[in-house]
Amino acid sequence: MRACPVPAAAVLCPAMLLLLALLASPTTAVALNTAPSCAPASCGGLAIAYPFWLAGTHRAECGYRAFQVSCDNMGNVSLKNSLWTYRILDIFYGNSSFRVTNVELSDGTCNVEMVVNASSDLGLAPFKISPQNQELFFLYNCTWQASKLPLSWAPVSCTNYSSNSFAWLAGKYRSDDILTPLPGNCTVSVMPVLGYEGAKGADYQRLMKGGFLLEYKADDCADCTETGGRCRIDVNDDAFECQCSDGVYPVICVLVYKSVTRSWIEKSQ
Repeated sequence: MRACPVPAAAVLCPAMLLLLALLASPTTAVALNTAPSCAPASCGGLAIAYPFWLAGTHRAECGYRAFQVSCDNMGNVSLKNSLWTYRILDIFYGNSSFRVTNVELSDGTCNVEMVVNASSDLGLAPFKISPQNQELFFLYNCTWQASKLPLSWAPVSCTNYSSNSFAWLAGKYRSDDILTPLPGNCTVSVMPVLGYEGAKGADYQRLMKGGFLLEYKADDCADCTETGGRCRIDVNDDAFECQCSDGVYPVICVLVYKSVTRSWIEKSQ
């Protein structure tokens, strides 16, 4: 068998597809059903498409469970299955990322003591806090006098907190839970924020409302659709499947693949 040439674009060559086909075994053959389409839906100017799916519009098989979103009457898109309310501000399908803001923590009430667990439930979902974010520290109940604390710490101007509460915009977000020891003998919380040029700790409210970037991983739908299949999710296992005219396969439609491979081999001889 000839070695696969290195493709100029991200397209699977026949030999690579052969490996996938050998690993793929169809389930019981079923005809393509006439269920409603999983075509992209729209809410508030955002296109909702695989791996996301819109409750009330798409069927559950259109996307993974954790990617279910809701759309309210104001056109706000939010993750539906999280402990906190994460409003989706942008979705970047090209690089598998999306920007969210935590509604409970960005409403201007300065409930900074809640920040400590603000991202804990994201670890249960197939999302990763992007390293493109910065760390926004909230330091409250500090026992040191403000004059002895770093100048980069900005006072948090909330009526329900003492003058010894501060916000500090640090460097790149780190996924580990180890915090560098800080002065002031303060209680510390940290929140990812995407930030912007010139931002500093005093801009904490704007930073919180601007949200932070999440990255996700999902099976590539293109390999399935390029062989004539439809990308769907097995709702029982929350697993990707490619629905084809002759059955359901894990990755691609094998009959179409065989035809393409045969044609490619004949042309290569």
